[in-house]
Amino acid sequence: MELQPEYGILFICGALGAVAKDILVDNKLVLPKNKEGVLYLGCLGGMIIGALAGYLVDNDPVTAFLGGYSGVQIITSLVNNKKNSNALINKKPDVK
Repeated sequence: MELQPEYGILFICGALGAVAKDILVDNKLVLPKNKEGVLYLGCLGGMIIGALAGYLVDNDPVTAFLGGYSGVQIITSLVNNKKNSNALINKKPDVK
């Protein structure tokens, strides 16, 4: 399997979407830092997640940008849904 140049473009568009979201919505770019032994990736993590989302979404640069823009939000939503579904599964039924 050979990497095609358009995959790099899609990856870059996804990363740009993530950075645009950080600037437009969050009004800041958080740099990676090590706090109390825990590594926080900051905007770099958003760029990586956004780039992967943009790469996986479609073969269109605009769609890749939008995938990168919303990539972190989608993953956060998926994680929260997983937590909520586990809570529902583990909930004991009310017996009267």
